[in-house]
Amino acid sequence: MADALRGDKRKGKVRTPGICALLGLKPFTPHDLRRTGATLAGDLGFDDAWIAKCLDHAASKKTEIVVPTVTGKVYNHSKRMKEKRAVLDGVAAELRRIIGKAPVTAVDPKLRLAA
Repeated sequence: MADALRGDKRKGKVRTPGICALLGLKPFTPHDLRRTGATLAGDLGFDDAWIAKCLDHAASKKTEIVVPTVTGKVYNHSKRMKEKRAVLDGVAAELRRIIGKAPVTAVDPKLRLAA
């Protein structure tokens, strides 16, 4: 994805221009998009633990109790889909508001699982 965004360079020579160059955008990375999404979710008031789950980061604290990261990596295989869905739906709604698109309504529940 990074090459698609920034293009492919070999020995300082551009072999394939990236999407950013083609669209006249300042170059950015996939990590920049993750950071922007996490910041937006935080601005919308979502809990840091929920945002961390969306980013697939291991939680180290849970309501002021330190939880060893091995618990999340080895023993707890729950993906916290409800929390992830709440955060991602909130971010999607805010992005739609920013770009002026109407909110999405009544989605088939079977399709939501695939998304």
